Amino acid sequence: MGAAASAGSTFPRVVSEGARRVGRPTDADSAETRRRLLDVARLQFARDGFRATTNRSLALGAGLTPGAIYHYFESKADLYAAVYCETIDRVYTAFEQAAAGEGQLFDQYLAVLRLARELQEQDRSITGFIVAVALETQRHPDLLERMAPQRGRHQRFFGRLVEQAAARGELQPGVDTAALADVLGSVLTGLARATAAERDTRRYTAAVDVLERLFTGKLVER
Repeated sequence: MGAAASAGSTFPRVVSEGARRVGRPTDADSAETRRRLLDVARLQFARDGFRATTNRSLALGAGLTPGAIYHYFESKADLYAAVYCETIDRVYTAFEQAAAGEGQLFDQYLAVLRLARELQEQDRSITGFIVAVALETQRHPDLLERMAPQRGRHQRFFGRLVEQAAARGELQPGVDTAALADVLGSVLTGLARATAAERDTRRYTAAVDVLERLFTGKLVER
């Protein structure tokens, strides 16, 4: 993929004649291979960025010929968008499940923060990829349309948490629910960025412990 290629361009056609003749995989193999390709792509996009990731490196990581990628995605932009949508859906579905297990807003929020830490420990490419998306979409704005199915999931998730808390009577009168949702979402994003940059979850864990003490009134002496 040359540096001048747009985000929506197809993968460079550099495959051999033999690779072009590879048959379409069976449904079962196709689903497994697509899953593997998405995982490899998330890792490489998080590590190398959108522009520097090549179809050759993706194919090598996924155990495919470069031409076989065309069976699954027409362009690198389509693959990037698929990684984004799959990752966001996976993460926020897990957040919704974690929050559903708690009865009050701050308990829900702490459960989400702890789960985010666990996801980071399990697979650093998840946070690394999500953190890089804002910069990549600034550089390649044509990615945004492809990512539409999951765009705004972050804001909607925290907006619902706060609105539900307000409906339960947990918030003081006059609290700006949109502002509170922004604060909660920004803290999660900030911790994710710091953890991705430092590759160390210990500070994240310490920050969550401090937040728990803040929420329970055990942080400062009055």
